[in-house]
Amino acid sequence: MQRLEEGNSGSRTMLSGRKRPPEEEEDDREARGVMATISGMGAVATGTFITGLAMFLLAFASTDWVGIEDGLALSLWRSCSKSYVDGEWKCEPWERTPDFVRAAQGFCVVGLLTFAVSLVILVAYLAVPFLQETRGILIALCLLTFSAGCMVLMALVVMGVKGRDFCDDIKRDDWVVLMYFAKGVDTLGPFFVGWSFIVAVIASVITLASFAFCMVEFIRVNDVMQ
Repeated sequence: MQRLEEGNSGSRTMLSGRKRPPEEEEDDREARGVMATISGMGAVATGTFITGLAMFLLAFASTDWVGIEDGLALSLWRSCSKSYVDGEWKCEPWERTPDFVRAAQGFCVVGLLTFAVSLVILVAYLAVPFLQETRGILIALCLLTFSAGCMVLMALVVMGVKGRDFCDDIKRDDWVVLMYFAKGVDTLGPFFVGWSFIVAVIASVITLASFAFCMVEFIRVNDVMQ
């Protein structure tokens, strides 16, 4: 019986190959410990990215970006007007989309596509373990996340600056003011920034924060790989 156990032990030794030096085993344990930290940072990056994406989609589809208080509300896809007679808001698609709205639409559509590609890569990164040690995947995530945040930020700049100029031009044109007044809309109020605009600002900041977390994880993975 003892010889049989010795024979089995020898067979396991032959199948397993040479015994690894203690130094290599210690390096593997350290690497696994670092990768556990990376997984935690990846979870933070994932959470911030999903939050930024959700807030961007909310702002993308809503109608309260900028406008004239108690008069007009401008968004990417619709313009809304409030009647001073009954106090109700009425929203319609743009008949003639202003150039600055088209520019903001372009930035947001590119941002949406960038978000979509980032989400696909992120799901693959989380689902396939060996991809978590691949520097190329992390570089792609960093670049795409940064691009998505910047696209949203540029759309905000265009809507904020040019939207204010658009509303000021309406108030300066007496004929346009009278046309709106005949429809029951007061366009002489102050310029305002709506909740959709604020949500988009937060989405941009959170997405750029996700980019920062991706960079931290990339640096740590790069250190492990070296």
